[in-house]
Amino acid sequence: MDTQRNGKPSRVEGSDQPGKEQPFSYAKIWWIGFGFLGVQLAFTTYNAFLPLMYREFIESRALIGLLMGTDNLIGLLLIPVIGAWSDRVNSKLGRRLPFVIVALPLAALTFFAIPFASVMLWTLIITEVVFTTAMHSYRGPIISLMPDHTPPEKRSTSNGIINLMGGIGTLIAFGGLSLLYDIDPRLTFGFGAVILLVTLVIVWIKADRYPPYIDNSPVASKNPIKEAFVGIKLLFQPAYRGQVLVLAAMLSYFIGFAGLDAMFPIYGVETLGLTEGRAAFILTTFAGSFLVFALLAGWIGTRIGKIPAMLWGLAIVPGLFLVAIPVREPFIIGGIFVVAGFAWALVNVQGMPLIADLGGRDRVGYYIGLYYIFTMTGQMIGPFVLGSAMDVMGNQGMFIAGAAVYALGFVLLRAGQRRLGADPEEIARKSRIKDFENGADLPAGEQ
Repeated sequence: MDTQRNGKPSRVEGSDQPGKEQPFSYAKIWWIGFGFLGVQLAFTTYNAFLPLMYREFIESRALIGLLMGTDNLIGLLLIPVIGAWSDRVNSKLGRRLPFVIVALPLAALTFFAIPFASVMLWTLIITEVVFTTAMHSYRGPIISLMPDHTPPEKRSTSNGIINLMGGIGTLIAFGGLSLLYDIDPRLTFGFGAVILLVTLVIVWIKADRYPPYIDNSPVASKNPIKEAFVGIKLLFQPAYRGQVLVLAAMLSYFIGFAGLDAMFPIYGVETLGLTEGRAAFILTTFAGSFLVFALLAGWIGTRIGKIPAMLWGLAIVPGLFLVAIPVREPFIIGGIFVVAGFAWALVNVQGMPLIADLGGRDRVGYYIGLYYIFTMTGQMIGPFVLGSAMDVMGNQGMFIAGAAVYALGFVLLRAGQRRLGADPEEIARKSRIKDFENGADLPAGEQ
């Protein structure tokens, strides 16, 4: 129904037009998942082939790695600002779609232009920066569409669908676009750009302009950068200790995930005696297991709760890593990684929906921005942390440090659970009231 806020009637939720409500549908989540399919396809292709292009101009692998790191840096700076901004947008297209409709075509155009720009170093760098800026400008809003369209109790299952669609995007990049690269790099990036545009059309058609599970009448943003940083400052207040503990847990276990991903090929070659290719291939058992079990993990999270499912996963992974230390048989390591992939699905599939729940109905984009700040920071420092452990303790230090940071994630998440209590929606409501006490307007129904 219509409600009054600041003297203005709010839009009826869950429709393309006021006055038309639509029920929740998992089918809609599958369609919206095409947006994340495009994100994963583009970034997988980018990460695989940009270093090869830079190698034509730069000999230093460290400098190539530094240039590739601009992606994470841009994401850290941009995603939280865009996420908070998208929470405060008033438009005929709703909150998220304005960012998608502007940034995604630019991302597709610059993605297509990458092989043409690779004739000179400076044109390649400029094209890469514009591409990653465009991608990160719509990445947060496209992910926020899932919780916008899903009630909190169904978000784990919905995020399992989203992760499955992202995995399909990765498979298309590795199994299809990569094969075209040897024929002509322009084919790889050209077909990839077309797929990105197709995902835009699908999301444009299927996404509600006024989804049912958010506040569809936000106060218009006046200074999104300032508002994003004010929101981050609020995390230092005692009332937000639970949210910070949950985010710190995510940073911790992403250190373990990214560190293992980067360091295992070295472990496989030096400790297991594998070739570089076989060592990297073993990691596909971990990634493939995650993809296979993503939907099941989402269903489990829906049945037993997001945090309990995550705690089970965070309890299993350290034990598996410690069991793997004395193993020298690659086949057994692969089997351990299959189980670890299922445990990782229990953790990672619930993570983003849990953070979205803490955002309530009017700060989903802001909290998803925070999610990316903490998880991307973990991914940036993970290889250094586990690599340092290998320098100090030998190659088995990778598993020891990995088990330690996953276990730390368990401790932090359990502490956050105690601090938050059993009802994230109630915590979100109380958090909003704290914000509004600082001068913002209280939403209708909470006054």
